[in-house]
Amino acid sequence: MKLNSILIGSLAIILTGCGHNIQTTSGADYIARYSDNPAYGALDKTNTQIYDIAKIEPDLRFPARIGIARIGTHDDDGYSKGLTAIPGDESAIWTDLVEREGDRYGEFVPVSPFITAMVSGPRKNRHDVSSIIDDIRKGAARQHLDYVLVYEVTNKDKRTKNGLGFTDATVLGLFLIPSRKVEVDTTASAVLLDVRNGYPYMTASSFSENKSNASLTGSRSKKMKLADKGRVQAIENLLVDVENGLQELKDAAYDKLVAEGY
Repeated sequence: MKLNSILIGSLAIILTGCGHNIQTTSGADYIARYSDNPAYGALDKTNTQIYDIAKIEPDLRFPARIGIARIGTHDDDGYSKGLTAIPGDESAIWTDLVEREGDRYGEFVPVSPFITAMVSGPRKNRHDVSSIIDDIRKGAARQHLDYVLVYEVTNKDKRTKNGLGFTDATVLGLFLIPSRKVEVDTTASAVLLDVRNGYPYMTASSFSENKSNASLTGSRSKKMKLADKGRVQAIENLLVDVENGLQELKDAAYDKLVAEGY
């Protein structure tokens, strides 16, 4: 019972989950399976668009120049800011990846927001996520990158009263007694794209949940600390799947070369 009380009363409880998927399928093979199938009918405008979207081919080659691009979000409304600079604590995590894996895959290069701004126009619609990806690919192309790993971290928080909520009405209680339960859920997502044709080689995601108790006046501060902790934790988890995915892609690239007799 005492052990349970200690666990329940701990400052933060972190639950994590993650996963990744890779793709190396041929667009031409995909289209060929359906082009003569009467079930899909004639090529109308929508079908033509689908075919154009599907027909891109993978072109995996290692070593490569791989860009790292971070999409930022506004804290107040959740809309994307577009490409942003990588914060110092996140940069340290990526640096660890480079030191561990850089030589195996080539070179990792941050995609510069300044260079991207030079080659892309202003965003006309902040809801248009596709234009953000297009801009990142343009910036990555100017930096002569082969692939770009685009990632984003989002937080969702909620604050609720616990059994000591009556202390919110007292002066000292606002500061001394933890009367609010603060929860911050953090999700980190990433996609590895071919800069030249937009082929999606890998998607990865991780999840972090942080919980704590705080006074009413301290709940915002606690939320920010938990958000930072969850952000770092989510990215660390994300990198585990990114590394695994990169290894799978490298193996797939090698197998293709062997099959082609190289």
